[in-house]
Amino acid sequence: MKSVSLTIALGAVFLASAPVQATVSNVFVSNGDNTMSLVRCVTSSGRNPIRCEERERMDVGFRGDWPANQYRGHPAWWWTGISGEVVGLKALATLKTLDDPENIVRVRTYNEPGGPAGGANFIGTSPDGRTAWNSAREVDRIQEIDTDPDSPTFGTILTELVVPDLDPTSGPTATLGATRPCDATITPDGRYFLSPDLAGETLTIVDTWSKQIIHQVMAERAFPGERILPFMATTDGNIVLVENLEGPNTYDIWDVSVLPHEPIHLKKLTQADGLGVNAQTSEFTRDGRFAYLIMNGVANAAIGSANASRLDVLDVDRYSSTYLQIVGRVDLPFNCRAHAGDFSNDGSYFFVNCSGSDELAVVDSQTNQLVTTVAVGTGPRGVIVR
Repeated sequence: MKSVSLTIALGAVFLASAPVQATVSNVFVSNGDNTMSLVRCVTSSGRNPIRCEERERMDVGFRGDWPANQYRGHPAWWWTGISGEVVGLKALATLKTLDDPENIVRVRTYNEPGGPAGGANFIGTSPDGRTAWNSAREVDRIQEIDTDPDSPTFGTILTELVVPDLDPTSGPTATLGATRPCDATITPDGRYFLSPDLAGETLTIVDTWSKQIIHQVMAERAFPGERILPFMATTDGNIVLVENLEGPNTYDIWDVSVLPHEPIHLKKLTQADGLGVNAQTSEFTRDGRFAYLIMNGVANAAIGSANASRLDVLDVDRYSSTYLQIVGRVDLPFNCRAHAGDFSNDGSYFFVNCSGSDELAVVDSQTNQLVTTVAVGTGPRGVIVR
């Protein structure tokens, strides 16, 4: 692998009168040119509350998408889905560890005669870090993978579940499955794995203890004659937010605090609620009060315009008078084209990829304001913090 180090030093953070407690966040950004950037961010309560620099960039030979929306797991290892496989990377504070092939683990998620040779995977690490659950879209499988580096079966598939297709209007093709589970999210207790099914029109829920599918639920359509096409989901254990491709994009919100009983549908968000268009994914703020809905556009705005990407701020505090209402927005940089994001280690900042402008956007999660950007590789997609 070819590694390029950027020798910009951040230095220590000081105040003249007293030391300032600082938090370091290593932001790994997967770029569309098969490189990975490491952005080092230091947050503090001092005069400059956040300082970020790209410290390293390396050709890793693949592009990983959607690697946030998961738990920390093992402190050094993290996982991302690519075509036909998932990849584990041992990288905590530097990309140089990836020069050693032992620090990269590839798990082939399918290789079936007559089946697709490649396709999408969406993996979420369990809170204890010992296993991860993966949605293998093209073969309609949900898989449990051993992610414990001390385990003798590390990097192997432990469980495979076939996801039933409840939508008779869809079917398999030569390259795609009939149900197409399309994302991975796990409740904070590690008990339940949830995956939206892009073609099956369902939300599939797995009990990770019994290793069985216990529910598949469908929402009502917002637009008569249009399919819902759910494709992303994020849970905090109380609710799950499901992004849909129906219309200009919608969100279904389910109460999953009632599990193992069947989830309760609470609300469908549309543009009538102030929702933007071209939804991507979502993340809950660390304090549990809000969720950032990553939108790639707003109604009647052309791609590339100044307001083509934004974060819609959803109130998820169930005791709030504005519960499940959009209460704010964060405008992202010109031509940002955001897809995914993750929080700083102290929870005070949110990092979002800008695939259109080749930078990482930094949002203050206390004020909901864009504060800075950092140039990275070409077409950044995935973002994860360690």
